Amino acid sequence: MKLIVIGSNSQGNSYALDAGGEILLLEAGVKMSQVKRHIDFRLSDVVGCCVSHAHGDHAKYAAEYAKFGVKVYCNSDVVSKKQFPFGSYEVVRTGSTVSIGSFRVAPIALYHDVPNFGYIIHHPDMGSLLFATDTYKMGLFIKGVDHWLIEANYDDKILKANVEDGKIDRMQANRLMLSHLSINNTIQYLKMCQAERSKTITLCHLSNRNSNPEMFHDAVAGTFGVPTFIAQKGTVIELNKDIL
Repeated sequence: MKLIVIGSNSQGNSYALDAGGEILLLEAGVKMSQVKRHIDFRLSDVVGCCVSHAHGDHAKYAAEYAKFGVKVYCNSDVVSKKQFPFGSYEVVRTGSTVSIGSFRVAPIALYHDVPNFGYIIHHPDMGSLLFATDTYKMGLFIKGVDHWLIEANYDDKILKANVEDGKIDRMQANRLMLSHLSINNTIQYLKMCQAERSKTITLCHLSNRNSNPEMFHDAVAGTFGVPTFIAQKGTVIELNKDIL
């Protein structure tokens, strides 16, 4: 299994889980033309797309994906704000699991300023992956996760300095802290979930102004001793079921 990062920032988020004959997309914040290039134009292998929430950098092109024949799995708020072709989407709910090709996907509730889902995804070739972004906290502590694709949006000290320097206004900073995970909160959550037993940790949706990718990588890798990656456009990460 490969995790392909197509986009992972406020300009547009999109990821692909490529199992060889099947591809599951995560998020629809990037144009389909870009997605196709990153998956070698294997659109016929795409079994679906899971969207977390309705904000443009995650769902702007969801209806476009549907028009290309990609079924979109999302919460009802996304459906209400997008003009999907009839029968091109499925509303998913927490507490239930949906089969998308060979992928088994369970939504979990996150905490943002609009309804937002994370996803626990299982595939025989990968084991389990937890995807969570755009949330200021995690409500469930889940142990036994093989792979993490989790937000680490900002660092408190960098954010504070940017406010003091006038680069970011205080209201914007307050919104950020009430809608996104800081690197410290991400690390604390991963500790509670015993992420040192995981196989990979990928940090996603880093703020361009309020993060430090190298520092974030070193902090997580040093804490858990697990192969750690920063989700950047074009990054490809092997997600194996077993440690090689």
